[in-house]
Amino acid sequence: MSHSAMASHGYSHSVHSTAGTIATYAKKMGLQGRPDLLISLNEEVEGKVYTTFDALSGKVEVTAPHSARFDEIQITLEGIVKTYVENLSATASSSRTNAVHRFLKLSMPIPDSEYPQPRIAEAGRTYIFPFNFVIPDQLLPRSCSHGCTSEHVQHAHLQLPPSMGDREMVSSDDLAPEMSKVQYSIKVKVIRSRESDGKELVLVEGQKKLHIVPAMTEAPPLSIQPGEDEYVLSKSKTLKKGVFSGKLGKITISADQPNALVLPAPSSTTTAPATSMATVHLRFEPHDGSSQPPRLGGLTTKIKASTFFAVRPTAAIPTHRNALSQFEMHRGVYDHSVSLNSRCVESVSWAKHKAAPAYTRRNSASSSSSSDCSDSNLTPESVDGAPYYTATILVPITLPSNKTWIPTFHNCITSRIYTLDISLTIHTPSKAVAASTVALHLPIQIAAKGSHDRRPSTAAEVAAELAEVDEYFRPRVIEVPSEGLIGNSVISPAQQSVLPPSYESFGQAQRATSPSRC
Repeated sequence: MSHSAMASHGYSHSVHSTAGTIATYAKKMGLQGRPDLLISLNEEVEGKVYTTFDALSGKVEVTAPHSARFDEIQITLEGIVKTYVENLSATASSSRTNAVHRFLKLSMPIPDSEYPQPRIAEAGRTYIFPFNFVIPDQLLPRSCSHGCTSEHVQHAHLQLPPSMGDREMVSSDDLAPEMSKVQYSIKVKVIRSRESDGKELVLVEGQKKLHIVPAMTEAPPLSIQPGEDEYVLSKSKTLKKGVFSGKLGKITISADQPNALVLPAPSSTTTAPATSMATVHLRFEPHDGSSQPPRLGGLTTKIKASTFFAVRPTAAIPTHRNALSQFEMHRGVYDHSVSLNSRCVESVSWAKHKAAPAYTRRNSASSSSSSDCSDSNLTPESVDGAPYYTATILVPITLPSNKTWIPTFHNCITSRIYTLDISLTIHTPSKAVAASTVALHLPIQIAAKGSHDRRPSTAAEVAAELAEVDEYFRPRVIEVPSEGLIGNSVISPAQQSVLPPSYESFGQAQRATSPSRC
């Protein structure tokens, strides 16, 4: 029985091996029998970057190795976002949760005259189907159908995001994690309907990836509320003269959100990197009249790229606080900092100012209050009337060329924002006291120019255009007037002439009313 069992086991293994060989051979023959697809773009250049309003013209070549029936050729321009988050819960059925958001799909209509009649691809013959797309500047409202906390969030979600995270399309690191990808491609499918139930079968499909960086205009500066820890625009620090020498004074460092870094258009021939400028304001309030401003040390700048990703639609602009919350398991954030500059600012000069009285009365022109019902125009200028010192540092910002920079954007399930980190070292007179460091975290945007003069539409322009369309299609009600209005027109009967009066009429009227002629 043992020998019989061994024989039976050997037969079973032989059957599985033969079945596997036949299946592999059939699959290979099926692949060889499928039509070949070739997607090509006009004026195609390796590494080309496309932008808003660029035309994507080309052709699809389909060659069948043997005669085959088909029903339709589908050519589409598609944009998708792919994200995933790791499942940290012990009860999760899989190690990660994936999400795919297809935010763009444009179809190229193919007239019946372009198809062979009957729709049978002859063996060895190549069929050519041209296509033409234009990269839009706005997505349709159905691309963002979930709820948003405000209109500007939905408007941001209806902007085309730039290509991100695809290592095949960029020559250098774009600071994107594996958890988030934005991909564009021209996809082609050869469809045949099954005769039994009419179900569409894909005979062959292919795609050609595209690198798209849409034009992005600079958005208004962020409104940062007090108490927010995402950004720090001002920071104060108390300095000491020495370990046992008392206080030196208080220094305050502040800065506003700098202008956006604007990427050049893809068609531009310039090689200059994107630049901007930040202005850092320093104010030193000495503890007593003998205290002098501290000596400044090094100033270091970094730019931090934060990529937010989620597997559920985001209703608001994402922040580190909600992305890293333990209750938000369906989203995450990836930060990557890049050094920009480091220099010594010891030579910065301080300007001394005499303090005004404790309270000074401002006129209405210089009042900073937005309310006309202010109880008092008294504004505190200085508490103790002591003099103070100020200084200004200009901080140039230049994006390194060894990275692939993409514009700031917000999509339904992924976003990219940037933060400018400025760190200033401050020395005290005593060497026994370690140098202090004050850091600011400023929001900064990266915008992008387009290759065409036409700029992307703003939210106000889009709303105005939609309002005009709604007004045009608003239904009108036409009905017969009531009997009380018929025959009661204020217009006189037809005996009055509709022609303008002549000069003779004016002369006759003047002669008739002139008292000298009476």
